[in-house]
Amino acid sequence: MRGILRIKWHYRLRNEEVWRRTGQKPVEEEIGMRMWRWIRHTLRKPHNNATRLALQWNPQGNRGRDRPRETWKRCVEKEMTMMGKGWGQLKELAQDWSGWHLLVRGLYPALVRL
Repeated sequence: MRGILRIKWHYRLRNEEVWRRTGQKPVEEEIGMRMWRWIRHTLRKPHNNATRLALQWNPQGNRGRDRPRETWKRCVEKEMTMMGKGWGQLKELAQDWSGWHLLVRGLYPALVRL
């Protein structure tokens, strides 16, 4: 993006300024919004759908000695606990577009579209 704007490396311009000039959102925010959009899409599918079943799949077995990896599912569940919601509540909210929109807008206040 800096190349498109012709910003040289020695200009020392902050990323926030580059985002402001291009009208872009920070990458973390865009990824989070797309994640929640996909979750809503998946939760509205039939109960026997493979993608919906994969959301709640829990592999069995012993884990390794190292620290557990930060998986996509763990990131989602961490944000769910921050909101004070569970999978059951999210399933109900996924059916209600306005309620879901308010929920995600609370996580990402600069949200323009969902």
